[in-house]
Amino acid sequence: MSPFLMYGQKDKNLPSTEVIKLKREIFKIVKKNSMFTNSLDWNEITRESNALRLNGNDSTDTQILFDFFTQKLRKAGDKHSFFIAKKSISKIMETPVAVAPQADYLGEGIAWIKVPACFTFDAAKDKAFANTIRSEIKRIDSGQKILGWVVDLRHNTGGNMWPMLAGLNALIEDGTVGYFVDPNSNKKQPWISQNGKLNSSTINNYKIENKKVKIAVLIDSMTGSSGEMTAISFLGLPNVKTFGQPSAGYTTANQTYYLSNGSQLLLAVQFVSDRTGKPYKDMIMPDVVVDDLTNSKSDGVIQTAKKWLLE
Repeated sequence: MSPFLMYGQKDKNLPSTEVIKLKREIFKIVKKNSMFTNSLDWNEITRESNALRLNGNDSTDTQILFDFFTQKLRKAGDKHSFFIAKKSISKIMETPVAVAPQADYLGEGIAWIKVPACFTFDAAKDKAFANTIRSEIKRIDSGQKILGWVVDLRHNTGGNMWPMLAGLNALIEDGTVGYFVDPNSNKKQPWISQNGKLNSSTINNYKIENKKVKIAVLIDSMTGSSGEMTAISFLGLPNVKTFGQPSAGYTTANQTYYLSNGSQLLLAVQFVSDRTGKPYKDMIMPDVVVDDLTNSKSDGVIQTAKKWLLE
């Protein structure tokens, strides 16, 4: 065999300059910004990342890097950080929102609004999602006298919290509804909820007339990430009570970092607190635990919430 051919084969098994750059990039981002950085053994990570068996296939090598850093973060206690490959981002952008928010009148003056996950990378889809929540609330609220609202966040696995908050603003007063909290300085960044606003976009500005009406917020073990943030945005209000099961416990705020290969790292950098300053660093425990996992409009969780709303 030609020595030149042997040399060529060896080169194919080495990681590309793009992958080497990506590894250094991820290392720096995680070390500088992760809220778990002090729990990570950076000497060990340096040693083990240099010993990774990369094979010269960019796609495979990238996944090896993602798996390696994800595993290290999980070991340090980070349940929430994750990578999204460039292909997956494109696929999400091309896919319509799978489940739309919906509302119904449950009888006896009780209204129900179901808010599913909102996984989009598209401002127009985010705006449509928020507008659907508000238009559904208006449709039910305009048809009859409402004595109480059920905000159903069960099976809401997260995504983008801002369209959810913007839509549900129809039920509450404007103002600060929660905080991102820096784990080192405890500096708080408020979540501001304003009528008719989604970031810099204008949306439907319908508000229910009685913002002091009782609100039952439903959660379960599949209420995670931004679904949990949405639940937290109601906590601390005197007219709110939570029902169901403990949430998933992904209550850290993820910052998006755009990587050189077109992928993204959503890295946990802060924990969160409700409007009163009460911190949430794990699952949300409901005020009333209900052992019914049916997840329907007439199950035990709904019936228990309805009983409280009518008291």
